[in-house]
Amino acid sequence: MTARMARPWLAIPIGLAVALATGGARAAEACPERWEAASGPLPGGAQPAQPADFGAVPEACPGSDLALRLRGALLDDSSAPGFFGDVLTDLMVRARRRIGGHGWLSLAVDLFSYRYVNDGGLASTGPSFGPPTVGYYQGFTVASAAAVAIYARALLPLDTARQSGIETGLELGASARKGLGRRFMVDGGLSLAGPVDIVAGKIHGRLEPAALAEAWFSPRPALAVFAGGALRLQVAPTPRLSTVVPRAGLRAALRQSFWLAFMAEAPVAGADRTTVIASLFVGWSP
Repeated sequence: MTARMARPWLAIPIGLAVALATGGARAAEACPERWEAASGPLPGGAQPAQPADFGAVPEACPGSDLALRLRGALLDDSSAPGFFGDVLTDLMVRARRRIGGHGWLSLAVDLFSYRYVNDGGLASTGPSFGPPTVGYYQGFTVASAAAVAIYARALLPLDTARQSGIETGLELGASARKGLGRRFMVDGGLSLAGPVDIVAGKIHGRLEPAALAEAWFSPRPALAVFAGGALRLQVAPTPRLSTVVPRAGLRAALRQSFWLAFMAEAPVAGADRTTVIASLFVGWSP
């Protein structure tokens, strides 16, 4: 791996660590009430091929909720010499269940995915279901305005899009969140995903670390806007920069414990050639 590739990998977690360590004296509580809006991060699409929420840095705050994500991704390389296009639409449902004071479980699954690929005039389409993920998370309150969580998440081999073979895997990671005054919040974390493909009895594994950093601003408790970026690498079997993707969006708290969020992402570097990714979230926090 070159030094140029390593620098952005270090910049995001180092910047987040500095922000966590230098919060102002008037910092707010790290974990918001259910009616407050700034309670991300949102599981996005830093790489559309990632199933469900596998490889996405989760929240650092415990809670029970149910969320739907409608995501669309466009890859437009229709001009010469590529003559290639890819459109992906998927609907994911994710549920979290709080266990005790600081732990929680998650279950996420792509209920419906539809992909259209056009490669030089040869088009293919098809809907699919799955795969799901299950995870366990353990949170720690390190200060009144900071929260940290560690987690383990497994990718289950249930996917109708695969005609042969299966994909499974394990992910480990940590996330953090800190209040910086009454209206500002930073969050992010690190993920280490190990997807494994088993085809014709042969095992093909990859090791994919990722990092996320975001900053939130809440002009009022029921509304928050955010901006940040995600980074994903592949370190084995072949080192490469998968994607560098800035993200921005907003989240609003609605009545009866519902919330709504929107996020847009646009990869700017790496092997992932996706042009733009947009995600719409609807959630319920009882």
